[in-house]
Amino acid sequence: MQSVRNGIVLALVCGVLFSAWVLSATAEDDKAAKKDEKAAAQAKDDADKKPAPKKVAMKLFMRKKLEASQNILEGLAVEDFDMIATGARQLKTTSAAAEFMVVNDPMYAQHADEFRRIADKLEKSAKEKRLDGATLAYVDMTMSCVECHKFVRNILLAEKAK
Repeated sequence: MQSVRNGIVLALVCGVLFSAWVLSATAEDDKAAKKDEKAAAQAKDDADKKPAPKKVAMKLFMRKKLEASQNILEGLAVEDFDMIATGARQLKTTSAAAEFMVVNDPMYAQHADEFRRIADKLEKSAKEKRLDGATLAYVDMTMSCVECHKFVRNILLAEKAK
């Protein structure tokens, strides 16, 4: 009788261990499946967030404009009129190349024209070695940049909402 009881206990223990092993394997499969689902969702999100080539090019153009404007500010600070004029020329060149890439809108065209006009004024003041005129043109240019960026952000938000 004792050996039958031991056999039953052993069978029960083996059954419990086997059940635990099956449940553990199933739970691990569920975890792996959820992990794969999360990875797929993350990859999709990353693909959605990956900037389009046009956006990448625009970002590079804007970085060049930012670098040129920083050079102008440095030129203003140290009264280096050649640095100011060079920065103004870089801004004009870059803005002419980047203009077509943002939006096709009359208001944007007006912002771009104003920016070029101010860059011309900045270069002229630098050539004439008029620090106050160049400084005022730099302030005008900065305000022009901020206004244009506000305008473009609003357009992009409106397009995204559609």
